[in-house]
Amino acid sequence: MSSVQEIEDAIERLDVKQQMQLLHELPSKLKISPEDLAALKNAESAFAFWDNPDDAVYDQL
Repeated sequence: MSSVQEIEDAIERLDVKQQMQLLHELPSKLKISPEDLAALKNAESAFAFWDNPDDAVYDQL
């Protein structure tokens, strides 16, 4: 089996269209249920509060 670094390298070699296809298919490959995926999407808006210039210094921690 490939290491995580090998997988990351392979993803980086994909063109944008292939990366988008992978992004679309990845939740099912990782066995993430549609319900869990929907919950994650719904939770994203809760983090919008932290998306501002004052907190940008913490983005790379």
